[in-house]
Amino acid sequence: MNQSAVLKPAASETGDPFLLTPGPLTTSRTVKASMAHDWGSRDASFVAINKAVLARLAEIVHGEGDYVTVPMQGSGTFAVEAMLTSFVPPTGKVLVLINGAYGQRAKRILDIARRKTVVHETAEDAPPDLKKVETVLKRTPSITHIFVVHCETTSGILNPIAEIGALAAKYKKGYLIDSMSAFGALPIDAPAIHADAVAASSNKCIEGVPGLGFVVCQRDALAATRGNATTLVLDLHDQWANFEKTGQYRFTPPTHVIVAFHQALAEFDAEGALGDVGAV
Repeated sequence: MNQSAVLKPAASETGDPFLLTPGPLTTSRTVKASMAHDWGSRDASFVAINKAVLARLAEIVHGEGDYVTVPMQGSGTFAVEAMLTSFVPPTGKVLVLINGAYGQRAKRILDIARRKTVVHETAEDAPPDLKKVETVLKRTPSITHIFVVHCETTSGILNPIAEIGALAAKYKKGYLIDSMSAFGALPIDAPAIHADAVAASSNKCIEGVPGLGFVVCQRDALAATRGNATTLVLDLHDQWANFEKTGQYRFTPPTHVIVAFHQALAEFDAEGALGDVGAV
């Protein structure tokens, strides 16, 4: 793709307002233009675009080879629910770290899915108390997973995902991260922080349009989730298995959204991606 194809005009040039997180962000004229064409979901050209998108998302978190991206039609919360209800088995128990609305939402998802939880909650302007988190892990060996919101949109607080990941590794717990408002803006090294899965969406920091959530999953951890899901549509393992077999979605994908995301990723790379920022 040539450089002229990825230059992003200012929002004022298009007459659109500047949109900031949470929610949809301002999109470039070229991202908008990419949606002017109709795509068949099984066309070879669309399948190739989708494959490139999924591969690039794994690369952004330094997961090449060991991680796989599983897309999920819908908003970011669809991806978070798919992650939680696929990775946590019926006998699992999740330590939910809460300091805002999205931690609360994760707790509600787990409650509805009848998954056991333990909560460590701090104020909206306070990160988790790591000493107390470790105490909970010591006292509750039945915990199987830890969940945290990377950047809690409620207040913008940045949670210490590397330090939490170190505790997850120390106590041999699965580690699930909602990185909705941080993915593509703040660096993540998923292998280094021992993440089993990182959820995000197309319409946040990479500046695509709404309609596609995704979960970047450690391959072996994902393989172990077979049979856990509480719904057909949000079954990450089944979605992944179908991609491995056919390269296609099980159900109709948001084709225009995915093509626009492909363009947004090209612009993300043209702007330097995260090359000048150290990984978290």
